[in-house]
Amino acid sequence: MSGIGIVVDQYSLEHLEDPFYGSSDEEYSEARVLDNENKLRRVKFHSAGYRDGIVAGKEAIAQQGYNFGYKQSVLDAYKFGIVRGVSSALAFLPNELREKLIDEQETRDKFQKLHSCVHALSTEVAMKRFYETLTTKQGEDKNGDQGSDSGSCSGVNADTTNLGSYVTDLSSLLDKSPMIEIKLDS
Repeated sequence: MSGIGIVVDQYSLEHLEDPFYGSSDEEYSEARVLDNENKLRRVKFHSAGYRDGIVAGKEAIAQQGYNFGYKQSVLDAYKFGIVRGVSSALAFLPNELREKLIDEQETRDKFQKLHSCVHALSTEVAMKRFYETLTTKQGEDKNGDQGSDSGSCSGVNADTTNLGSYVTDLSSLLDKSPMIEIKLDS
């Protein structure tokens, strides 16, 4: 039995020499509570930091996506706006003035048809068509395929999905109408 007593005495002595833990039960429990609180705070701040990092990452990616989308769409949207504005301006001119600006009746009719087609599109439909054009273009770039132009409202096909074709149509109509000077390249 004395062998067991020595082991118990050595064990007791080791903990008495430890400066962190005192010799009384009160000091030991207070130190344990502080240690547990410290661990909980560490876990809490680690979790909060992790969450903050995820939120910051999501915000950065969202901003990056917005910037990329804006960069891709702003010029096309600007040109589409010019098509809408020019076609509206010409559509609402008095017939005498429109005849002075545009020599051929066929070209005047094409301008009117372009105006009707462009203004028949809602903003939502125009955005969907732009998105479809982008995704089709990206798919063709990945596959290496050459896509065919789907035509336009003032041209052969009245059911177009490519908003850029309206700009092309306006450009070709402006070429036939030298009295109208508009810069589409910006």
